[in-house]
This record gives sequence, C-alpha cells and structure tokens, in this order.
Amino acid sequence: MLLATFVVQALATGCMLAGVDYLAGDVLERDGAATILFVCFVGPALLLTPAWAAAGRRIGKRQGYVAASLVLALGAALAVLAGHAPSAVVFAAVALVGVGYAGVQVFPLAMLPDAAAVDARRTGSSRVGVYTGVWTAGETLGPALGPGLFAVVLALGGYRSSDSGDVLQPDSAVTAITLGFSLLPAALVLLSLWWLRGYTLDETEVDRDAR
Repeated sequence: MLLATFVVQALATGCMLAGVDYLAGDVLERDGAATILFVCFVGPALLLTPAWAAAGRRIGKRQGYVAASLVLALGAALAVLAGHAPSAVVFAAVALVGVGYAGVQVFPLAMLPDAAAVDARRTGSSRVGVYTGVWTAGETLGPALGPGLFAVVLALGGYRSSDSGDVLQPDSAVTAITLGFSLLPAALVLLSLWWLRGYTLDETEVDRDAR
C-alpha cells in the first residue's frame, strides 16, 4: 500500500516536471519562466524537509504524509489557472506543490523501515533487502512513466511538434498542457490516498511490537 501510494505520486510529480517547459513556453509565454517554475518546485523541498520531519514527530508519519499529499494536490490544482491568472499566481501554486513535495519525499522513506521492522518481527525473518530493492524499482518507475503520460495528454490535445519551437499551438494543445500539468497530477495524488487509507502501520506499532 505504501509503495503503490509512493509510485502514483511519483508519476504525478514526474508528469509535472515533464510539463514545465511546455507550460512556460506555450502557456505562460514568459522568458525565464521555466527556471522560475523549477526553482519554485524544488526550492521548498530543499528548505522544508526538516519542518515536515518535525510535523511527523508531532502528528505521526501517516498523518503527516496525508497532509503533505493534500498540500501537493492543492498546489497542482491551483496551477490550472495558468493562462488566465498572472504568472505570479502560477509560481505561487507551484511553490505550494514544492511544499507538499518535500513531505511526500520525507514520510514514505521514514515509514519504510517501520514496515520492514514489523514484518521481521511478525515473520521472524528480516526481508529489509527485498523491501529496499522493490522500493528502488518503484522509485524509478514513477518518474520514468510521468513524461510518457504527459506526452499522451499532449497528443490527445493535438500538440504540434517543431524543432524550431515557433509553431502556433491550437487552443486544445494549450488546454492539454495546462491540464496535464495541474488537474491530472492533482487527481493522481488524490487517487494515491485511496491506497494510503489502508496503511495503518505507524511508529506506534513498531514500538508496541518491540515491547
């Protein structure tokens, strides 16, 4: 359940990262917008990781994970305003995505050792290597599929490819870029919480089993 949640969220963020250049060039149409979007996405993740860790100690890892996921989904959904709202609003929405992204990187990795430890106590056999190997595969799968999913959305919207980059895109392609960057990732993150709702293991169970 934890792995499925993480992979779907990695798919969502991979989709957004794949769409940065398209959103900047074809929707925002502003020089340097791609760099600003990337900084807004990654910057909070670098700065707020300790804050999410502290929140996890206060409210629990699972609840922290849910909170971070909802923040990420909210920021992605607000990015649908691209093309209609000022660029600053879009940048703020992506910064909110970055805030949530920091948490969805912290909590799954913090919960993985708990799952492996409880499994070892239940079965009498440590399978931490298996857990880590499968997790690494899933960690690679989501970001790898994200650009492909975004490309499918572009194709459905009638996006016109060009080596020169000066092709006028139809309105349907601009809409596809916006939706592929915003509502689609938001929906994927919310979908991932469907799996997380069945995940009940937290550090309290680890402590109880240890006793």
